[in-house]
Amino acid sequence: MNSTVKEAQAIRGNLLDPWLGFYFLQSLLINYALGYPFSLLYAIAFTCVLLLLWRVAPRLQKTVQAFSSLAAGGYFPFGQAYGAPNFNTLLALHSTNMEESAEILTIFPWYSYLIGLFIIGLGVVALRRRPSPERGWGYAQSLCLVVATVALLYAPVHNYLTGWGFRLQETGYPVARFVKDIIVNNNDVLEEQARMQALASKKDTWHVLSVAPRYQIYMVVIGESARRDALGAFGGHWDNTPFASQVKGTLFMDYISASASTQKSLGLTLNRVISGKPQYQDNFVTLANRAGFQSWWFSNQGQIGEYDTAIASIARRADEVQFLKSGDFEADKNTQDDELLKMTAQVFAAPRSQPQLIVLHLMGSHPQACDRTRGKYQVFVQSRETSCYLHTMTQTDTLLSKLYQQLQGTGQRFSLVYFSDHGLAFKERGKEVQYLAHDDTVQQSFQVPFMVLSSDDTAHRKIKARRSANDFLNFFSQWTGIKARELQPTYPFMSKQSAGPIYVTNFKLQRVDYTHLGSDPFVTSASQAKKIRP
Repeated sequence: MNSTVKEAQAIRGNLLDPWLGFYFLQSLLINYALGYPFSLLYAIAFTCVLLLLWRVAPRLQKTVQAFSSLAAGGYFPFGQAYGAPNFNTLLALHSTNMEESAEILTIFPWYSYLIGLFIIGLGVVALRRRPSPERGWGYAQSLCLVVATVALLYAPVHNYLTGWGFRLQETGYPVARFVKDIIVNNNDVLEEQARMQALASKKDTWHVLSVAPRYQIYMVVIGESARRDALGAFGGHWDNTPFASQVKGTLFMDYISASASTQKSLGLTLNRVISGKPQYQDNFVTLANRAGFQSWWFSNQGQIGEYDTAIASIARRADEVQFLKSGDFEADKNTQDDELLKMTAQVFAAPRSQPQLIVLHLMGSHPQACDRTRGKYQVFVQSRETSCYLHTMTQTDTLLSKLYQQLQGTGQRFSLVYFSDHGLAFKERGKEVQYLAHDDTVQQSFQVPFMVLSSDDTAHRKIKARRSANDFLNFFSQWTGIKARELQPTYPFMSKQSAGPIYVTNFKLQRVDYTHLGSDPFVTSASQAKKIRP
């Protein structure tokens, strides 16, 4: 009887222990901060782990506390915007220069950093806990051990029963998943970069069958982070693209990007892809070179190295390459896309007998948008950043207008293509700090503008048939008149003919049906925003 009473008292004492509630709060916040779906099971289980470690190995518990709190607190702003670590997260880390990193840090709302500091603060409090006299092992400790073990084995056993094999590293504990996801995805990025660099130094394998260009100048303008519903010409609520809205040419009203981030999207768009892997030596620039075109690449995006990103790898295949900024910390932070027009003017100043391929890569609407516009905007919509984002569309529209005038001034036959690499999704929707960021779960992250303007166009027309960036090389072949053995178009791109089902690549490198994604519409007022789930 006495032993039963003592056990009951011990259990009651454990339940009333304030550290139990403290550790549970930590577990909840850590789960939330690392970007994984909330799980009450793992929140309780991690609480049990902390309690057990404090009982049997206090120093190890403090080490786990320190790592978990720092990781969760530091990652919290990123986790709320981008979710748990994945291939795209690590690819961005490798591909982003100091300037872009600084811009990303300034786009998150201030309270995200406050919550991150609060999580770290809880960790500091936990580290200051002093050891107490040891109690015997009881029912409470045994129960904690059972819960912690069940949680540890739940995901591996589930995977085994569904045919995926038993791997203990697949446990669902958020901290363990965080470490595993960073290691695995970082290795995947390094492997992809090594493959890219190996292929980038190889000669292309194009077999050109015939070349019959219709125009003397072909211009490709690659925009940045422009979602289609932000442009008036493509159905947006605002009249912010006067040039694109009336110019004679063809606008594709349902063009879908290959992915939702620059490096992955353009890697899949501009290169030949075999079994889901870009063949970096076989891209649209090397195809043009092989066909006898003279190629130029002018970029306002940062360049870290010669072949260290998918875009730099493609750019370096052009006959002439110029970057407005080199990508180091001292590079100009707010170079404007308009400065690229000085480079195109120099090209157009001299007569050339070869067909020309000229590529412009813009900063466009890259977050932070107010850095692109220097804080200016025409209409206020929900937040300053959203308003600046809308104004970046006007800036790009103005640049396209000036470029079109330059092309007309050459007196040569020309054709210009403009499209964006990907769109963005709203974060902190309906709040004063609303902003846009990368996201792979909604259709608007893949809905981008695409238009073709040629010197012999006679009308402004719109094509509503859905098109995919995965078919860009087939379009390029039809557009430039370059036929290659490796390209076998199945439909005329410049037509109203259906292209069939569209698939996109998410941040986990999974091909998913575009129609299965969620929706994140661009609303015009706070009242409308409240009706839409974030």
